Amino acid sequence: MKRFVQSEGYARTRLVLATLFIVLGSVTIVRAVMGVGLTWKLLPAFVLGAAMIALGAFRYRDYFAARARR
Repeated sequence: MKRFVQSEGYARTRLVLATLFIVLGSVTIVRAVMGVGLTWKLLPAFVLGAAMIALGAFRYRDYFAARARR
């Protein structure tokens, strides 16, 4: 299992998913703002979108840190 987790294919898959998380988080925020407007009803959608963007950013950071170690 450790060998698979340290493979280049696994790292690329995580990078693709990180990009997907960032895009989906951005889309969630934009669609909520366009549909509801800037009200308190937007808060859960904003938190979800921000969490997805942060998850993607952390995965990017991990990917580039792993590449620097090699």
